[in-house]
Amino acid sequence: MKETLPWFGKEWIDNDAKALGVYITLLILRFKVRFSTDIPVLCREEGLIEARLRPYLAIFLKDERLREAIDAGKKFFTALAEHTPFHEYKWVLDTIEMDFYEVFKEVYLRHVNREEIAGKKISERDAPLLIRRFLSDVSSTRFSKGKISSAGSSILLTPFSELMELYGLSEEDVRRFMEILRLSGIMFLDIIPAPVLEKEFIESLV
Repeated sequence: MKETLPWFGKEWIDNDAKALGVYITLLILRFKVRFSTDIPVLCREEGLIEARLRPYLAIFLKDERLREAIDAGKKFFTALAEHTPFHEYKWVLDTIEMDFYEVFKEVYLRHVNREEIAGKKISERDAPLLIRRFLSDVSSTRFSKGKISSAGSSILLTPFSELMELYGLSEEDVRRFMEILRLSGIMFLDIIPAPVLEKEFIESLV
């Protein structure tokens, strides 16, 4: 990594808050940003990248640690924009996720909010068991995906309608289920980070 991307600083991910800030930024850029049109706007309009990051980092962190995560994400974004041509963004983001995947995985799974899952019910079904099925189905490509990173993170194309169709859930049930997925950190902006698709994590949901 240091030879390939000398601008990327390992000190940006040397604690949980900073690693989460960089990883959430990386995933949002990879799946929810149009490189040629959105990047210049994000660079030009101060505060816009923070506004995008804050709601999702706030799921995991509060107060000073949230501030540290946001600052790390902004620093990463600024360096990425300064050193990367548009046509290389996908490759660079995939390279960073792959090279530092074990760091990102360990931190991300440690901060998944299991309290948002435990004891919850969706249409009289246990939420943890339904989430296990959901993640297994995402892994086995039962859900329609858009872009997929080299590490296995992906964005779902139509999760709302497919949850209704595959699981026989009502619209209200799907909204509740997706809120649990969001508040727990398992899915945000229809993005499924690769760490939550790890077999060990899925099997740990009881």
